[in-house]
Amino acid sequence: MAETTLGAAHDADDYPSLSTANYALGLLFLAYVLSFIDRQILALLVGPIREQFGISDFEYSLLQGAAFALLYTFAGLPLGRIADRHSRKWVITASVAFWSVATCACGLAKNFWQLFAARMAVGAGEAGLAPPAYSVITDSYRPAHFGYAMAFYKSAVKVGGATALILGGFLIDYYTEIGAVTAPIVGVLQPWQMTLITVGLPGLLLALLLATMTEPARKGVARTATGDLQLPIATVAKFLWARKRTYLSLFLGSSMLAMAGYGGAAWYPEFFVRTYGVSRAEAGASFGTVLLVGGTLGVLLGPFLANRLAVKHTDAYVRAIMYASIVAVFPAVAAPLMGDKTLTLTMLFPATMFGGAYLGVMAASFQPITPNQMRGQTTAIYIFVTNIFGMAVGTSILAAFTDFLYQDDNLLHYSIATANAIFYPAAIGLFAYCLKGYRASVDEIGKWQL
Repeated sequence: MAETTLGAAHDADDYPSLSTANYALGLLFLAYVLSFIDRQILALLVGPIREQFGISDFEYSLLQGAAFALLYTFAGLPLGRIADRHSRKWVITASVAFWSVATCACGLAKNFWQLFAARMAVGAGEAGLAPPAYSVITDSYRPAHFGYAMAFYKSAVKVGGATALILGGFLIDYYTEIGAVTAPIVGVLQPWQMTLITVGLPGLLLALLLATMTEPARKGVARTATGDLQLPIATVAKFLWARKRTYLSLFLGSSMLAMAGYGGAAWYPEFFVRTYGVSRAEAGASFGTVLLVGGTLGVLLGPFLANRLAVKHTDAYVRAIMYASIVAVFPAVAAPLMGDKTLTLTMLFPATMFGGAYLGVMAASFQPITPNQMRGQTTAIYIFVTNIFGMAVGTSILAAFTDFLYQDDNLLHYSIATANAIFYPAAIGLFAYCLKGYRASVDEIGKWQL
């Protein structure tokens, strides 16, 4: 398989130096870590927020998923188009600053609807990170380094999610020991509110650092018959729809895995508290450690497996995701049913590792097969689809299983197992269907007719 097939149809020169590219990648990685800390921290605050606002699991799931995902998914579409036409660096910088302020606002909420609105604002801000970040990384690295750079960036999903659990457990315990505090203007702040404010503030400093990164030149730019560089929305839609077997099955398959992943990340800490009677700090540390180690290894496993498969297969990216998902099915379903904390954590390790392998590979899979001027918009559509399913549906469907199917808060383990038994096989089927279409898209790289 040619190097450009697994990388991208890039120009032969005009890349930034490796040190410049790595500096930008490091900042983007930190931004992605912070974004997952800010979105996942609520997984450790179920008890205190439910108690203060008097809400059910399902209502709480709306704060974790739907409130965030609504604007995250819809705002990503116009922000992706802006990133394709204007400075990607400044879109990222403004987005990080905005969601950091919004996270602090979550900590100031005095009722359910104020928290819901603030979570929507967090989602709107975070929508501006991925579309331009994917594009910047694709234009910063030569094909030999591209897959690993993208996987490193996507490993922030696991690092950030794990840090949210480990740091969040420490912070909620620390502020609980202190008790409620009274601050000027805002009044009394509960421990869960102080936790949210604490994790929101570092993003403001990071936004200043992001303004110092160098934006790379755009590469892989397609031209229309008239020579235009800017593409109307109708052209983008027509291009993607003509290749729907590739893009639609990729995005829907990823959505199935996102439903399993986001659902588990949102409810496993509470599962450990309810089922095994551990403290929230211990639940966060235990699950967070597995997520950090197993999840990060899984994200890095993806491009390693894809590169090995690329020797014989032009659809190596998709094939790697499919194979990893097949391996993940059994431990993902079995883990919550083990009846013992140690056995659950043992099964969670391979489930998390192979279940998370898709993240870095998926992010890299559709960048090279997509013309530069529509990468941000295509990424936004990918985020739209995966988050409508993953965050809005994934977190809530687990709660719906618990509240409406099993009708018992203590049967959360059945809800997690049921979701995984549905979503993983569905994803595998979609990726299998995608293979033929993806091979055709690879053959088309650099020869697009618009």
